[in-house]
Amino acid sequence: MTVLTSNPKVLKDPAPSVNVANLGDSSVDFAVRPYVRVAEYWDVYFGTIENCKIALDTAGIEIPYPHAVEIQKEG
Repeated sequence: MTVLTSNPKVLKDPAPSVNVANLGDSSVDFAVRPYVRVAEYWDVYFGTIENCKIALDTAGIEIPYPHAVEIQKEG
């Protein structure tokens, strides 16, 4: 939420929101909703993604990625 409220392009009214959208097998998916002026949509959209990743890294929270394991067959 700090990422949204610290961005001057995000409108205060209506207030931004962050909610849990889904509890996946190895993830928690968030619905992040900042309200902005139409002309600033893409700047805020991409900036929010980048700044959320930076905030998660700073907090020591890792994003899970699926890992494929190759199984070796004998013979």
